[in-house]
Amino acid sequence: NKALVLGPQFEDNDFHFGERYKYLVRSVSLGTEGAQVERLDSNVLAVAPRDIYAPSAPSAITIAPAPGRLSIFFPANPEPDVAGYNLYRSTDPNLPKSKWTKLNSTLLTRTTFTDETVEAGRKYYYYLTAADQTGNVSSFSEVVSETVP
Repeated sequence: NKALVLGPQFEDNDFHFGERYKYLVRSVSLGTEGAQVERLDSNVLAVAPRDIYAPSAPSAITIAPAPGRLSIFFPANPEPDVAGYNLYRSTDPNLPKSKWTKLNSTLLTRTTFTDETVEAGRKYYYYLTAADQTGNVSSFSEVVSETVP
């Protein structure tokens, strides 16, 4: 800290997940003629913060239908550590989410996907999840649907 901490708490806003840190405290009192005097070090606390926070669910998903394909568009998540997205599809919106078909084998790094494995006249349902660089996965996005022309 650059200035005296006047309360019982301090927030380190410059830390990075996965790095190791050591913290200690020194009390400060006023000495002769008001000079600040630092006391002895407290016990040292070693910490290694881990990222356990999932990104937010993707939102504002839109679908553009065209003959033989459906193009899915969505804005990028606001979190800076998002590594990519997973896209799931079903023809039955009531099917448990765990049974939907995952359309990508690796994380999608773009915010658009064209599904060309669709049949004309059939309605398809989609949802997305976002994954961060440490593997935390968001909750499900809203479900969107479209019929192939």
